[in-house]
Amino acid sequence: MKTGWGHIRAAQALEEYARQNLPDLKIIHVDLREIEPALGKFFEIFYDITNDRLPAVWGAVYQTFDIESISLAFRKANGFQQLFRRRIGRYLKRLSPDGVIFTNVIPAPMVAPPCRKLFPGIPMAVVVTDYHGHSYYNVPLIDRYFVAVDGVKDDLVRVGVDKEKIEVTGIPVSQKFYAGYDPMRLKRKLGISNNFKTVLFVSRLAKDFILPALEGIMGMGEKVNLIMVCGGNNELYRRIRNEFPPRRNFKLVNWTGRLDEYMKIADVVVGKPGGLMISECMALGKRMVLTDPIPGQEKRNAEFMARCGGGRLALDAKQIAISVRESLHCSETGDMQSGANASAKILEFFK
Repeated sequence: MKTGWGHIRAAQALEEYARQNLPDLKIIHVDLREIEPALGKFFEIFYDITNDRLPAVWGAVYQTFDIESISLAFRKANGFQQLFRRRIGRYLKRLSPDGVIFTNVIPAPMVAPPCRKLFPGIPMAVVVTDYHGHSYYNVPLIDRYFVAVDGVKDDLVRVGVDKEKIEVTGIPVSQKFYAGYDPMRLKRKLGISNNFKTVLFVSRLAKDFILPALEGIMGMGEKVNLIMVCGGNNELYRRIRNEFPPRRNFKLVNWTGRLDEYMKIADVVVGKPGGLMISECMALGKRMVLTDPIPGQEKRNAEFMARCGGGRLALDAKQIAISVRESLHCSETGDMQSGANASAKILEFFK
């Protein structure tokens, strides 16, 4: 499912690690929409609309279902899930897996029962791709949970998951975030020829605070390179291109397949607090300025980063500029954990 994107990158990281290091282990990355197109599309549209336009609605849903009694009642009232179980069963029977990993927990209550019925002995696991454990993760048929940090393990125990099922591994990210690199050589490759500090701003949402924030960063009294990546949002790209005056040390990118390289040359990364973005920054040891968190998992992710010293929450353009300046001159690294071996630890369970 493409809701949130982070769980897709986590699945791709597992697939990449297996391809490079475990040739006998074949991983097939399955989108829920391949099994049940209507259901997958429904979840995708609901997530996108509530997150982009009605974040308070998403926050209310997230908070409501984080109450164990409500989450349990929803799981027991599984008539909705039964509508799709037959098609899911047929798909699983055709695929005949030896194990199942969910990097998105939404389909787990629908897929796990027919999977267990058809293949009683195979292991099923969930990778939690945020820094908070939600009640919805408590799916009794799941054999193992892989989580980022001890705090997420505590969250899952609180909502009824057996602590013996939970392993702290970190969140899987692509191996390229652990590969060595030469920052100056990368800068030249990406068109930067000076020694100024670099700020990377990443957003795929056309929010009103972005233009004033860019102005604030460029006008904060010291020379920096500012790179803005729009995540393929054509509206945001055109708006910045038309309304933000060209600057010598400003680079505007609509979409790139080399975001990891831009992150590697950055001294500070500005963006939303998604679980995978945070984990990738941790792997690189990059400080973050966290903007526009949606109520729910992103807000909890931002709170985690503030506690561990790896990021600062900034809710408007002025706060973003101030936080960027402070982060550029902060020598403390905080208690940042990279989870470098997350993919290896997770896939060990299925060998």
